[in-house]
Order: sequence, then structure tokens, then C-alpha cells
Amino acid sequence: MNRIVSPRFLLSATLLFSLSIAVTPGARAQAQTGSSPAPVNPRAYDASKETVISGTITEIVSKPKPGLPLGMHVMVSTAQGQMDVQLGPYFGRIARQKGVVAGATIQATGVVSHFDAGDVFVARTVTVGNETIPIRNRNGFPSRRETGGTRVVRGTQPQGGL
Repeated sequence: MNRIVSPRFLLSATLLFSLSIAVTPGARAQAQTGSSPAPVNPRAYDASKETVISGTITEIVSKPKPGLPLGMHVMVSTAQGQMDVQLGPYFGRIARQKGVVAGATIQATGVVSHFDAGDVFVARTVTVGNETIPIRNRNGFPSRRETGGTRVVRGTQPQGGL
């Protein structure tokens, strides 16, 4: 009997495999050196380190440079200087509707993460105008539904047949 594997299962399996590869070298190095435990993922979202920034959007970046996280980025001019704010992989489709355009004032809550190509402010929530938009949950995982993605419920698609 042939069984079709769902795309969601394939994505979960791929992520699990990638995570196991990412964690394994660190565990091996720790075992070999006998040193104290190092953080498993220094880029993990740590809600205890959240800060709030505010400023004016100077540029919308839909394709970030290599070495930065994928998804929509906005360059924000703050009192401390220019900041690259990452808005996640699902926000780009509705950004303009929500008022995320060059020249808009924005307030973002999130954490600064270090990547190969530089530091990025990873936003959990963004406030534009009077609307606060959730980008990620408290653990830092991107949220599709709140940022305008539609939820697909299995079994609601019409089934064809003769």
C-alpha cells in the first residue's frame, strides 16, 4: 500500500534532522574538552533579554544579505543609530496593509541576535500606528496566524471524484 507523506511531516523531519546536526558537534566538543556546558544555540530567543526600540523605518528589505535570517527586515533609524529589525518569514505579505512602509514610526519588542553578517534585532511584536502586531510567540517562534497567514484546516478541501 502506497502512503503519501504530508509536507508538514517532511518539514518536521527536516527540522529535527537539522537540529540534531547542529547540536551534535557542540556536545562532542564539550565531551572532548571536559569544559563547562556551553549554550546549545547562542541565537536562541531569550525573552528575559527583551528590549524595546523605536524609530523611523528608513528601508524595507525583503531579501536580506547572506548570513542573516530569512524573512522581511526593516532598517530603523533609532536614537542609538541604524538597526536591522527582522520581522520574520510570514510578515512580508501584509506589511504594507499594516502600515509598515518607509517613513513610518515603529516600536519593536525583541532581542538582538548575532549572525555571521552582523547583529539583527529579532522582533517579537511590532507597533505601527495604534496597532500592535505579534510576530513571534514568547519562545521566539514565528507566528503565522497573527501576521496574516491563513490557517489551513485539513479535511475541508472538496474531494473530487467521478
